[in-house]
This record gives sequence, structure tokens and C-alpha cells, in this order.
Amino acid sequence: MDSPSQSFDQLLADLAHPNPNIRDNACTLMAEHFADQALPQLISLLHDPDPAVYRTAVKGLGILGHQSVPHLLELFETSDNGTVKACCIKALVQVSVNFPTQAFPAQTMDVLEKALDEANPVVAQSALMTLGHLSKQDSEKERVIPLLIKACERDNIAHVQGALMALAELDAPLVTDCLEKLASDMGKDSLVREMAQASLERRESLNLG
Repeated sequence: MDSPSQSFDQLLADLAHPNPNIRDNACTLMAEHFADQALPQLISLLHDPDPAVYRTAVKGLGILGHQSVPHLLELFETSDNGTVKACCIKALVQVSVNFPTQAFPAQTMDVLEKALDEANPVVAQSALMTLGHLSKQDSEKERVIPLLIKACERDNIAHVQGALMALAELDAPLVTDCLEKLASDMGKDSLVREMAQASLERRESLNLG
């Protein structure tokens, strides 16, 4: 691997550059050439008030891969900042995108389940989107489906809708049972029943059981 033409400090400065291409390139070079130095710096940048900076840090942590996961889970558990918590969850997606066949540690699912109950809607929605993404990966599907099914029992209609949309495209008997029960449960909100029925119809169109 060739050495980068820029030093670590120069690349770190580029993470705040107004040009997104320069920011993304700096992320990649830091991860490839300075992983040990980059990890704590990128974790720290999740606290930056500039959205361009913390979003770039999320991408960089994704490029670093699973070595960043324990740090992301710890930060999620210890932070009381909703933006930082959401960044931790979004960074897990980026890790998954870059390393789709590598499974996450069990604690990851515990954190995602906690995140679904966060009062901050951005954190909760990020967790739901992350579960939806992971549900399409063979390495995570079996662990994620039960969490999506549990999400269907929550009071937040938007969360229920997101969970149902994700479940509609998953091939598993558990999913069919869940959707059929929701669609026929007269004790549920009519909107929930309608969404469950729509998800069943979506499954039928995809020939899923």
C-alpha cells in the first residue's frame, strides 16, 4: 500500500473541508493508512456541532469497520446527546455497508432495542432504519426479525409502519404470523391493521411465505 501524500494532521483538517469530496477522500485515506490514530479522532468528531463534520466521521467509522463497533456502543450507552446517539447508530449501518458479511456482537442488538425506546425521535427512527437495513443481511436476519416484530407492538404509529415495511420484504414464517395477527386484531388501531394487510399483500406480490 502506497503512503499517502498527506500527513494524518492534514487529513484530519480535511474532514472539515467545505468540499464533500475532499472530506470523503480524507476519511478513506485515514482509515487505510492511520486506522489506530483515526479511530479515537473520528469518535471524538461525533460531538462536533457541524453536521458536515459529524456525518463525515460517521462515514469514516464505517470505513474503519468492526474495530469501531465497541467504541460506538460504549458512546451510545454513556452519551446523553441525541445527535451523538443517532450518529452511533448510523455509523453501525456504515460498518454494515462496508463489511456486509461480518456479524455484529450481541450487544449491538441490545443497543438497537434500547434505541427504539429513546425519547429522541431521531435516535429511535435511526435504530428502526438500521434494523431494516440489517434485516436484509444473512448474517443478521435471524436476530433482527424478532426486534422488528416487537417494534410492531409499540405505540408510535410511525415506528410500527417502518417495522411493517421492513418485515414485508423478509422471507420468514415468523413474519407471516405477525402480520396476519396484526391485520386481524380488532383491538389494534385501524391504521395498524391496514398497514399490516398492505404488508401481507406486498409479501404475496413478492411470493414470500
